[in-house]
Amino acid sequence: MSDARSPSDANPPQQRFWKSLDGTPGEVLWEADACDLETDLKRFDAAFGRRLPVVDLGCGDGRQTRFLARRFPTVIGVDYAAAAIERATAAANPANVSYRVLDARDLEAATALHGEIGDANVYIRGVLHRHPPEVRRLVVQTTARLLGRAGALFVKELSSGAPSYFRSIIDRYGPPPGLTRVMRLSGPPGHMSKSDLLALFPPDRFDVIRTGASRIDTVNTLPTGRRIAIPAIYALVRPRPGTRQAT
Repeated sequence: MSDARSPSDANPPQQRFWKSLDGTPGEVLWEADACDLETDLKRFDAAFGRRLPVVDLGCGDGRQTRFLARRFPTVIGVDYAAAAIERATAAANPANVSYRVLDARDLEAATALHGEIGDANVYIRGVLHRHPPEVRRLVVQTTARLLGRAGALFVKELSSGAPSYFRSIIDRYGPPPGLTRVMRLSGPPGHMSKSDLLALFPPDRFDVIRTGASRIDTVNTLPTGRRIAIPAIYALVRPRPGTRQAT
């Protein structure tokens, strides 16, 4: 998850969030269960192919980055929070994974990374919904720079059904520890409708290959033992051939 404040923030919420962790089970609400990542992979595997590197934008502690590295030859996890990158780097990472601090709103940094690795496929999970609309557009512009001409993007975000889902959990069981931490350090989770998501990819610049309803299956469980599975929406997108992305 990325933060929605300006790049100049000295201590952004996401940095505070990752620095606050102590290893308590369930403290990271968004940690993906393997079945969540496997479901996503079926949706974008063919479009990504094996030729281009994969950038995991908003990689957090690298859990999904390491999963992607099982399938793709080169995976780069990037996150705004240096504390998240420190945790990701300290984990047991395969040789085809690397990490770096990169602000998803920083077009110059994305341009430099593209100059280093060339066109890339990009995986985004739960980043855009935290931002106001104008910042979402900037993140997509940055992402387009990473895609170049040949890359594909898979993006999954909390859907409009997420607020009512959280309310139902809180009403029945009280707030999950991970949600309490998010609310305290980052504010309430955002959400996006299908029209919100698709509006970020205008047809004169992007081809939306596929979109649909999904969910974010987490490693966090309810008192019943059932996993927390947050309503979500996804899209698989490519730059339109022959289109020069905005500079």
